[in-house]
Amino acid sequence: MLIVWLFRRQLQSASWAHPAFFPAIALASATLVVVLSLILWVEAGTMRRAWKARTADVSQLPALEPEPIILWLLRRIPDPLEWLAKPIWRTTWGLALFEEWQDAELGGKPSRYLVLLIAAAMAGGFIGHRIGGVLLGFALAFILPILPRTLIRNRAQTYRRRFGEQLPQALDSFASGLSAGLSFEQAIRFAEEDLPSPIREAFAKLSRRISLGHPIDEALRKLLSEHPDESLALALDGLILQRQFGGDMVRMLEESADLLRGRVELEREVRAVTTQGRLTGTVIAALVPVSAGILLAFNPRYIDVLFDTLIGQLLVVVAFVLQLVGWAIISRMVRIRY
Repeated sequence: MLIVWLFRRQLQSASWAHPAFFPAIALASATLVVVLSLILWVEAGTMRRAWKARTADVSQLPALEPEPIILWLLRRIPDPLEWLAKPIWRTTWGLALFEEWQDAELGGKPSRYLVLLIAAAMAGGFIGHRIGGVLLGFALAFILPILPRTLIRNRAQTYRRRFGEQLPQALDSFASGLSAGLSFEQAIRFAEEDLPSPIREAFAKLSRRISLGHPIDEALRKLLSEHPDESLALALDGLILQRQFGGDMVRMLEESADLLRGRVELEREVRAVTTQGRLTGTVIAALVPVSAGILLAFNPRYIDVLFDTLIGQLLVVVAFVLQLVGWAIISRMVRIRY
């Protein structure tokens, strides 16, 4: 400002001689400010990313960065499907669907399971109506949702079986940590490092809850509520009793691991023995659709009577029902509780 005041007369003369003098200076100053701001912004962003990467590398933790405001607002909007599905999850059938979706690891929104079943029913009704008529449409609308339900349930059962097979190893690792003199929380972290997925994620959640200050018994019960497995319930009940009344926890864990390992071996033996029965059920379930597809491919007119007449549609529906009944009976026969 002092320089401007000292050279005010010269600046005034220049402004009279060149009317665009001051606008040019203002434009140059604004350009300089914008360029410097962009340079500082890029430099600050580069340094911030470098320090975040350095912090994540040193602390072994993911970079903590607030999410954009738009994503934050979108996450705060309640999902109408989840709100509508809440009463269904309180029923026995709905609870089974909820647990199947969670164990199948297909996402955190179980309402999508209901959407999938409804979409399968609508597709079955449309296809059946187009092929045969209203009767066949209603039949396929009830039958077709069985396919995605079976696939998701098998995926969930595979997850539960892997979890149960890995539980003895987890108890052995936990017992090894305790016998080495580690504390309860340190032994959980020690076991977590050596475990495969999916039981590693369960132990990681347990360790995180304990490190955040949750009581150990409460964290164990929370783990059981998330993974309602009979073998896990047996092991956690023993842990809670040992913590409350005392005793040799390492020996209890080792004996529990041996017991569960024997149970896993028995389960594998049962599955090997019942393989033929389960395969028979699959063949029976696929018999009618595969036979109809072959006939439609080679001689469509041969089975047109099953779709063009009411009696034919009734026979198709009865065949589907009997097929499902046979599949259910065989599945019940090969399902052994132990």
